[in-house]
Amino acid sequence: MRIGFLSPLALALLTGLSFQAQASGDDSCYPDWRVSRDSLEGCSNLPFLSPGNDSRVNLRLLLADKQVAPLTPNALSETDLEEGFGPVPFPVYRLTAMTDANVEKTDATPTPSKLEQLLAAQGIARENHNAAGDAFLNGEGSRCRSNDDSSATAFVSQVIKADLPEAERRLLITGRLQLLGACTWDGASLGDPEQIQSAAGRELRTYLQAAGDFYSGRFGDAQRGFVAAAAGSLPWVKETALYMIARTELNQAQENAFDEYGMPQLERVDKSVLSNSGTAFNLYLKTYPQGEYAASAQGLLRRVHWLAGDTDKLANELAAQLSAEPRNVSLDDLVQETDNKLLSATQTPAANPLMLALNDLMWMRAGNPPKLTREALTAQKAVFAQEPALYDYVQAAFALYVEHQPDNALKRLPQDVPASLNYFAFSQQTLRGLALEAKQDWKSAEALWLKLLPLAKQPLQRDQLELALAMNYERSGQLAKVFATDSPINAQQVRAILLRNIADQALLRQQITQANDPLERETAQFVLLYKDLLRGQYATFADDLKQLPASLPQNKLGTRLGYVYSDGQSLQLFQWNGDKAEAGYACPSIAQIASTLQADPKSPKGLNCLGEFILSNHLDGMPLDQPGAAGSLGSSASLFKGEAFSRLDGYRQVIANPKAPHNDKAYALFRAINCYARSGYNNCGGEDVDKSVRKGWFRQLKTGFADTEWAESLKYYW
Repeated sequence: MRIGFLSPLALALLTGLSFQAQASGDDSCYPDWRVSRDSLEGCSNLPFLSPGNDSRVNLRLLLADKQVAPLTPNALSETDLEEGFGPVPFPVYRLTAMTDANVEKTDATPTPSKLEQLLAAQGIARENHNAAGDAFLNGEGSRCRSNDDSSATAFVSQVIKADLPEAERRLLITGRLQLLGACTWDGASLGDPEQIQSAAGRELRTYLQAAGDFYSGRFGDAQRGFVAAAAGSLPWVKETALYMIARTELNQAQENAFDEYGMPQLERVDKSVLSNSGTAFNLYLKTYPQGEYAASAQGLLRRVHWLAGDTDKLANELAAQLSAEPRNVSLDDLVQETDNKLLSATQTPAANPLMLALNDLMWMRAGNPPKLTREALTAQKAVFAQEPALYDYVQAAFALYVEHQPDNALKRLPQDVPASLNYFAFSQQTLRGLALEAKQDWKSAEALWLKLLPLAKQPLQRDQLELALAMNYERSGQLAKVFATDSPINAQQVRAILLRNIADQALLRQQITQANDPLERETAQFVLLYKDLLRGQYATFADDLKQLPASLPQNKLGTRLGYVYSDGQSLQLFQWNGDKAEAGYACPSIAQIASTLQADPKSPKGLNCLGEFILSNHLDGMPLDQPGAAGSLGSSASLFKGEAFSRLDGYRQVIANPKAPHNDKAYALFRAINCYARSGYNNCGGEDVDKSVRKGWFRQLKTGFADTEWAESLKYYW
């Protein structure tokens, strides 16, 4: 049984706050390809304990080691693939359980519920099949949530089991069905109390009326009713009423603790009644340690500690219930609760090593208040007394991420690689490798990554190691090792990033013939031809173009080229035949354009038509022209020589060329002005120009080139 308080709006607000605090602020997730990160990027988590991880991911890693729940990432979805994800880095939602919405529905006739079977045996028809407790959003809280088929079934079962006259039995069952359909109920359907004369019937009626008062928010009446029911003789009524006494006091304590939007205002909690509630839950657990509601009562004690602001008790209660069953909620929900109510909500160190380690990692993030200090970390030693290895890890992470002292970090970490790697041991070795790289000891780090590879048996570990090793090779000037025939790096996303961002002509040509993956071969050929052309390597473009097969594959290379939510381009791009543009400017094939520019790099016709090739094929802002994010995979200086061509720069060269033919200059003016249509922002690349310059272009086109179709068609400048 659960108890809640959040309205749909409050739920959305809390969820949004947590997501922004623990994950990405963007509505969509995109991977950030790096291993070492001291700031939060919740869409790009890794399977080691890191300040850059969403705290829920760090928690799940520790729970996996405790064998509470193995790390079982959901398969990459179509959306994940369109956003450029591989196995790592991963968004936090890939670790959550699949919901009913993900399960394929069938047309099979549903089996009657237990409640329906009980009613049928009594000859009672259920008129309303909608339970009031089922009318809430997923995760939304309300005391009415437990007014569902399950609780109604429990009561009806006891009524049928009890020694009652038939009329009393029907009256009680009908009353419970009426309560089941509403969150407010006055008990009128029970009729005159004198209609129920049996001792068992009176106990059940007292309990049912109290339940109606509880769901209706009449807590004083509910409390008196449950106290009376708990003094009866029916075992189920006694136990359930004792549990409901505690629930009623908890609801009464928090009755004024939430604002009009359902957001908590903990200073408004009635602390005296809250204390009574905690005492009552503990009494229930002492009386019925294996009781029907033991898991729920234990779970609701978390709420008592949260409302009381008792961080230490809340942390210990959460840690205990995360580590062992039974739980009153799913593990996913409990992880989320831990994040919302403790990790994201407190700036006070909790007296629990598991929770404190998670908070410490959060407090190490760059720019994240409160900033963890060495003095504060030293003061935590007693909390970690039973977890010395975890304390050493937190100190090593602090030395590396906050103090930037990799040698001190290495002193806190095991120097020997263990025979097997759980996630904590994997974290220790990962941190060790990152500390070596922080010292630019690339060789030692490479040796460590290679040594860990055959030991990486847990989900996602090998994927992270391939990323770490690829980054090591990129930064140590050994890119060719990534693509060697015996390379252990097989992640297609990792290889594609390095091919498109870093590889030189020789490596690209090698992969055209050597790569085992046909799409990698096509990617290498596309990148080679594109960069030849757009970086002014016109002679080599002509030679490389000859290597295209007569029958070109039609595969769209999409994310291989860095596109997001787009199929991108295929090798057929380089068969562009210069079809006459809509604006009336004729161009030859791309091969002829390159030949023209090879002969004269300043050719007005060649520059305009290269711009037309870009415009016609939507290549402005092409991912191959965008640098990688600083510090991420593929962000080193490209080994492919030359600067990327931009249409605007090409047009400006033509405009500035006094020998440019009349029509070519007019078209360059027309297109340069349109680079800023209609937003006023440059969409052609290259260096921006002031609005006054665009105004001058417009006047020049309208006066000196008034006889051209482009002067006639252009009405504005932007």
